[in-house]
Amino acid sequence: MDDRTTRLESAVGELRQTVAALERRLAALEAAGVGSTPEPGAESPAPAATPPVEAKSARDPIVILSLIGRLLLVLAGGFFLRAMTDTGTLAPPVGLALGFLYALVWLFMADRAAKRQQAQGALFHALGTAMIAFPLLVEAATKFKVLSGTGAVLGIAVLAGAMLAVAWRRQLRIVAWIAVVGALPTCFALLVQTGVVAPFAFLLIALGVVTLWMGYAYDWWGLRWPVALAADVAVVGVTLRVLSPEHQETPLVAMALQLLLLAAYVLSIAIRTIIRRRGVVLFEVVQTIAVLVIGFGGVLYLSRVTAIGPRTIGVIGLVLGAVCYGVAVRFLDGEEGASERNVYFYTSLGLAYVLGGLVLILGSPWVGVACGLLAVAAAALWSRLGRLFLLLNAVVYLLACGSASGVLLYCARAIAAPWTEPWALPGMGGIVLLVAGGLSAYLATAQRGRENDDIASGLRLLLDVIFALAAGGCAVGYLVPRVASLPDGGVNAGVLATVRTGVLSIATLAIAWAGRQPRWREWAWLVYPLLVGIGLKMVMQDFKESRPATLFIAMALYGAALIVAPRLRRAASATTTRAEPVA
Repeated sequence: MDDRTTRLESAVGELRQTVAALERRLAALEAAGVGSTPEPGAESPAPAATPPVEAKSARDPIVILSLIGRLLLVLAGGFFLRAMTDTGTLAPPVGLALGFLYALVWLFMADRAAKRQQAQGALFHALGTAMIAFPLLVEAATKFKVLSGTGAVLGIAVLAGAMLAVAWRRQLRIVAWIAVVGALPTCFALLVQTGVVAPFAFLLIALGVVTLWMGYAYDWWGLRWPVALAADVAVVGVTLRVLSPEHQETPLVAMALQLLLLAAYVLSIAIRTIIRRRGVVLFEVVQTIAVLVIGFGGVLYLSRVTAIGPRTIGVIGLVLGAVCYGVAVRFLDGEEGASERNVYFYTSLGLAYVLGGLVLILGSPWVGVACGLLAVAAAALWSRLGRLFLLLNAVVYLLACGSASGVLLYCARAIAAPWTEPWALPGMGGIVLLVAGGLSAYLATAQRGRENDDIASGLRLLLDVIFALAAGGCAVGYLVPRVASLPDGGVNAGVLATVRTGVLSIATLAIAWAGRQPRWREWAWLVYPLLVGIGLKMVMQDFKESRPATLFIAMALYGAALIVAPRLRRAASATTTRAEPVA
């Protein structure tokens, strides 16, 4: 009885295994589409669902060798036409035309192979087209002199355009890469040998825009980088040829190419980011900077030989800056991520345009005044809206305010650097930087406790440093002529060192006192760096230059700062800790 039960259980187990195997085989057949019946109203399976024969055998050596042999046969046909042209059987124009048409026939075959889902066949056919046609165009323009430079440009445009069209239509990235890798060296080889640059630059700009949009459509991000670089280099070459001794290009042609490069890429990026509301990517940032330098800067570079003055270019820059700021407003209420990146992209673009326009329109002191007003305006908007890019703009504008007239450099020299020439006063630029820095630093203390407050604190600290530098530099600048001037117009080095130590010590005490308030907590971060800096300065300057009387004053002031400032700093830390809300 036990044996019969055991045999029965064994048979049932085998039956289960057999049924499971049948179920697995049936599932595999259904997945392959064999014997399945589509539901009513459902779409029939696409032919692409069944892997093509070549795709199944992509790693089969026989298939690979067969494709290589096919490629060699294609190239053999091209060499046959070339031999007939060399021997005079065919006239050069006829032989070259037949060779070009022969190459396009194989591009047509590549399209048909891609339609049949034979990716490897399409690849080898497209490769044969490129290996025949691109060298043929070079020889047609250089050796046989059948094509002019412009004719060669048209030939490359037709060939590369046809190959990119096949790549776009069949979504074959490798065919697009073959077109680009073949077109770029061919363009530069013909550019060098024919001396015709402008038409090739125009062609490269067109190829750059096409590959840019192919990247947008199919996410072929790598394709656009080499073409954009080639277009940039070509336009720079045209610009340099204008000012060469031989005047190889006209200014009008160069400026047209510069503006075309700028407009083509900026408009394409604007369409994607504004109309399609996509976030900017690394390529768009890098290429925008490049086309701004080449296009906007190139027009300015050529203004010396054209009727367009720098002020006109500056006005255009201000208008474009206002437009960029207006576009950024469109993304202010968008979602985090793409819209946030677009805000920073367009505000940075507007910032560059505005600064460039101001430099071209206004003189040195008035650029500082305008940038100071813009810094205060950006800080005021930050205090109301709390958007981090406004605080960043305020810092950049304030730095531009101090750099435009050299005030920041003057203040740094007045505080710490050796001074041998007659003393100079800060002037209007110092007052503007002092007022703008103070107002910006005050307005920037608003909007506490928001997201990214650590970044905001760093930007506030930069504003505080600029203001402190302006205040200390102006104080030293106005005090030195009254207490340390010499009859020959110079200054007493010992008294100068003491004035500097006194100003820095008093400033440290004021900064430590202000840092006690939570709203001014970033001021407290400057206390210890200032104390260390004053000590190093005394070792390097005061003990070397000062007399006992002046050294007594400097040491007394620095000693008081060492005693009082850390205590105020500790009080500031305690106050800030109590003021922070408990999560």
